[in-house]
Amino acid sequence: MINLIFTLFVLTTLIACSQQSEETLQLVHVFFRHGSRTPEFKHTYPTDIYKFEDFQPMGWGQLTNSGKQRAYQLGKLLRSKYDSFLGDIYTPELVEATSTDYDRTKMSALLVLAGLFPPAPSQTWNDNLSWLPIPYHFERNEYDYFIRRPTDYCPTYVTELEKITELPEYKKVLNDYEEVLKHIEKSTQKPMRSLLDVFDIYQTLDAEMQMNLTLPEWTRNVFPDPISFIVGQQCNFENYNSILKRLNGGRMLKIVIEHMKKKMNDELTPVGRKIYLYSGHENNVINILAALNVFVPHVPNYSAAAIIELHKLPETGEYVIKILYAKDVAAEPEVRQIPGCEILCNVNKFIEITKPHVPVNYTAECNSNVFLN
Repeated sequence: MINLIFTLFVLTTLIACSQQSEETLQLVHVFFRHGSRTPEFKHTYPTDIYKFEDFQPMGWGQLTNSGKQRAYQLGKLLRSKYDSFLGDIYTPELVEATSTDYDRTKMSALLVLAGLFPPAPSQTWNDNLSWLPIPYHFERNEYDYFIRRPTDYCPTYVTELEKITELPEYKKVLNDYEEVLKHIEKSTQKPMRSLLDVFDIYQTLDAEMQMNLTLPEWTRNVFPDPISFIVGQQCNFENYNSILKRLNGGRMLKIVIEHMKKKMNDELTPVGRKIYLYSGHENNVINILAALNVFVPHVPNYSAAAIIELHKLPETGEYVIKILYAKDVAAEPEVRQIPGCEILCNVNKFIEITKPHVPVNYTAECNSNVFLN
């Protein structure tokens, strides 16, 4: 009986906290990876047993049916979490969705929006289709200086990343796993000179595994681990110091902070904006978590999401930030605490802590001859 009473008390407390959290919510930013996909042809290797497949009807690098379901489930997860905050009726000012210029991220944006905003009865336009068309935005790949990897347009980032490969700790990973790299190289007939080389192999194997394809025999003792650990280190090295964080996830964090400042000053337009969605890749999730100092080395799952919430506490009027990480669409997002701050981090303290990772003039700091700001 006592156990039952205690359980009911805990459940009641959790529900109350959840409701209070949603009542204090002011603004949400979500950075998510696209759904699971077919392999990319550029990541195949000479002995790849599937390199002559065309993966029809999807094609190379496209969402699978499972991937579509994952993206849709992420939208439903966000709906369950922010139901009363967003309300039942979709209006254009509620959400801004942005994608990279890839089929799989554009489709994922549509699917997340479909799960997040099911049509209300008054918005149902087809009785046989529970779907509401909602727009998203994207820049052409060559002009995307926001979500796309900075390796293509930020010379300073590229130079700094090259320096990382000379660090003792980077070389230690290569040395510690020398036999594994030799095994991969011999088996794939592809040179394994860097952690990034291993990452490309991981991407292919992971995509094939997600499709329930039979993996080659050589992977038996190296995949998922220790290959997963090795590529997790690569993800970490891409944000290994303040310069890399500043020029990588920092540009996204800067936009988030600008939106939050405008919201706090009643200057955000449109006035009804409540949520920003960014449909990207594993690196986008990694980079924003790293800029917040809450990244733990790993490769995010398909449709994983980093969430930044702005709250206003009713007792004091204080604005606070809460960080969540949705590792999987089937699980409740977990809280990530920024080092040096509380779980509900005062917004001014948040800005001060993350200041080293926020670029002031991105074009100048990248030493770019193209305007990037």
